[in-house]
Amino acid sequence: MDAARDLQKFDFTEEVIQHFRENRIIPVDFYNKHGQILIHKKDMATGDDISRLQKFEKQGIYFLTAEIAKIHPGSGKKSSLDPSFDKLINPTLTLDMSRGATDLLSDIKKFPLNGDHVKEINKSINAVLDDFKSSPNMETGLVNIIEVMKNAGMPVDSEVLTKRTVIAMALKVRAAKVFTKVDMDQKKTEQMNLMMASYLADIGYTQMKIPTHANLKPEELEYIKNHPIISYLMIANLPEIEDPVKSVVLNHHRPHRGEGMNNNYPQTKPLVQKLQGYREKYKDDFRKNLLATDIQRQVKSILTNAISYEDIGILSIAGEFASLTTPQPWREPMDGLKAMKLILNNSFFAYNEKTLKDFFDHVGLSLCDNQPFVKIGDYVIVASQDSNRKVFFEICIIKDSHKNSIRPMLERIGTIRPKFANNGKVRISGFEMGSLTVDKRRAIFNLERNADPRRIIYLVDPEIDPEFFDSLDRKVRETYPSRTSSDSDSASKAPVS
Repeated sequence: MDAARDLQKFDFTEEVIQHFRENRIIPVDFYNKHGQILIHKKDMATGDDISRLQKFEKQGIYFLTAEIAKIHPGSGKKSSLDPSFDKLINPTLTLDMSRGATDLLSDIKKFPLNGDHVKEINKSINAVLDDFKSSPNMETGLVNIIEVMKNAGMPVDSEVLTKRTVIAMALKVRAAKVFTKVDMDQKKTEQMNLMMASYLADIGYTQMKIPTHANLKPEELEYIKNHPIISYLMIANLPEIEDPVKSVVLNHHRPHRGEGMNNNYPQTKPLVQKLQGYREKYKDDFRKNLLATDIQRQVKSILTNAISYEDIGILSIAGEFASLTTPQPWREPMDGLKAMKLILNNSFFAYNEKTLKDFFDHVGLSLCDNQPFVKIGDYVIVASQDSNRKVFFEICIIKDSHKNSIRPMLERIGTIRPKFANNGKVRISGFEMGSLTVDKRRAIFNLERNADPRRIIYLVDPEIDPEFFDSLDRKVRETYPSRTSSDSDSASKAPVS
């Protein structure tokens, strides 16, 4: 079997898995990427049989493309997951939560966080979560948090906290695979823990003098990087806070899972050294017994790589979107579409692909009033790594795209070299047009259907990077005369499939 031609990656959507469970079927044979069968089709499938399927989600599981009609329920009908314009975020509950956050942040500048604070936070986030999940269009409606907070007049810190908590909630809920009451109870605990971590992640700022200007000096940036461990120390001795919450708060700026250069902070070695120093300081203080014990647990989790990267990634990317769309002392807020583009363009050293894909697939469209941020005809840069871990960068044109997916069908233009900058964070600052090597074969890659190692890491946007866009667009038109201005314009306006 030619796996690349005949196999298609299985997408673990809740709709499809629910269809399998309700009808007690595994409708087709499932394979690994090499074409070796993993799970046989089955008519009287049990819950355990279907749960086995889900265990293959991270490594990838595939089925024959010819059998796609057997996979998707309601084939040929209007999808129940088409975007809805129903607004899901309850303004009253959300603003109540934000006002409560304002009071809390003011209070803990003078007094320690305590169990009563935690109870109030739990009550607030539980109300928001239950309301969100009660909506019949919870999967497809607008996560209208920008609109709700726009004229609320909240302080910057409580506005960012509120947005981050709501966005993390929406992503966690929509990504959940829930089928039984036991599943529902377990998932709700996980959702509440993530919301609590999102709420508390930056409380360390209340004990710091944070600069409020742009262009931070290196020493100012290094000072700010202390806030995750300060936030953690403020909650680690509280028995009312679950262990997973403490871990995510401590590690919430460490979302990049993988090898190579990244913008995680603190890095593992200095973080472990600091934690061990605090444990030595508090180990003989009976009032800090829970703190000392938890520090030991955190160190073990970090050294064994047993931390929750999924929740850390959700919190981190939700926080970045929240910050970009909130007015800061040194800049105006960005609209949702521009924030999405900047998150993608700064993602190479920040997030793994699963974090990005989940964010754009599950909440990206609904955070932007159902306006897709990637469109047919857009230029994008993709990165891939060979067996020697050498990274290659290719320029492509989007040929087909489903909603806001960052794994669309692409046509390759050629290869190019990026430029890097490091102002405290490593980032791609642009690309060298002189290094562009055009590939006239115009190869087509469908990232959604195949186990392609490429990932989109940059959108060439005429507003964000006008000089590069103009140079690239001119070069493409010269190389492919058939790609006229009218062709490009009509492609950019084509409806998203």
